[in-house]
Amino acid sequence: MRAIVKTAPGEGNLELLEWQEPEPGADEVKIRVAAAGICGTDIHILKGNWHCRPPVVLGHEWCGTVVDVGARVTRFRPGDRVVASNPARTCGACYHCLAGNPFMCAERVSAGYMIDGAFAEYLCIDARRCHQLPAHVSFREAALGEPLAVAVHAAIERTTVRAGDLVLVSGPGCIGLLTLIVAKLQGGRVILAGLDRDRARLACGRDLGADLVVNVEREDLPEIVREVSGGEGADLVFECAGSVTSLENCWQAVRKGGTVVSLGVHSAPICTDFGKVMMKELQVVGSYGYVWSSWARTVRLLAEGRINAAALITHEYSLEQFRAAFELAQNGAAIKVVLSPEMAWNGGR
Repeated sequence: MRAIVKTAPGEGNLELLEWQEPEPGADEVKIRVAAAGICGTDIHILKGNWHCRPPVVLGHEWCGTVVDVGARVTRFRPGDRVVASNPARTCGACYHCLAGNPFMCAERVSAGYMIDGAFAEYLCIDARRCHQLPAHVSFREAALGEPLAVAVHAAIERTTVRAGDLVLVSGPGCIGLLTLIVAKLQGGRVILAGLDRDRARLACGRDLGADLVVNVEREDLPEIVREVSGGEGADLVFECAGSVTSLENCWQAVRKGGTVVSLGVHSAPICTDFGKVMMKELQVVGSYGYVWSSWARTVRLLAEGRINAAALITHEYSLEQFRAAFELAQNGAAIKVVLSPEMAWNGGR
């Protein structure tokens, strides 16, 4: 089968190769991949600043159709449409696994950078990681199930957006835009902030319901938040950019006693004014990944049509066009880029 493989550590080293087609273990299902999104983590792996275990097939945001099942699998059968979560494997017995938070397991193994992921024609994964897709939910929508689960976990489970809250989302990438959508569903008033290069993403955020969009390179974000809030600041701030400048704006824009949620991935240690946490009596919440309930909510939101996830997909490419796809995914011109293994080579747009 065809697969996009990180062949060696360091920057670059990404190739489209003929790869061994997997066969399911006793507890696994084999999936024909329909769509797989390029994530910020994939960009970090491309640049060589995110841990991975090459040679490995990238891709961890995906959906598809079951084509085979292992001997012990009873919940799924060939023909089922599914979306699946990470981690691919955990110990199942530690404090975190038993508490329902597999991302914190010290022995977790994630698909897409530790073992083979979804930028391929087929993928095998533990059936317990799979979630059934209703027939009316398109694969295009389901391709954003994983980042939507991240946003649901951050805005509903790790902290809670309440009706009337003033919410700042700093960073209008896919996670930031989905966090905006979830916050609006919860009744929040949302300010979305980005850079010059995020012009298209800020426009998308406005279309998705942002009450105000701010270009931080041309406007004073903390001052605008103070004006909108009557001098108090935002109740909740979601830092989704993974940059020091964004985080500094968040410290300034949040109200005293407010909450800052860290969602953006920092590729290296950072230096920031953490004294603001004490001086403003802030709550700082880390949110990484999701839990089972995040996915139950995500599939329900998609099934009920309450989230137009497909609106974030701006480009779709075949596996053969992966270089163009990765270039768009990191230069700010795209919102979400999806790879479709079944797409003909000349079918990208």
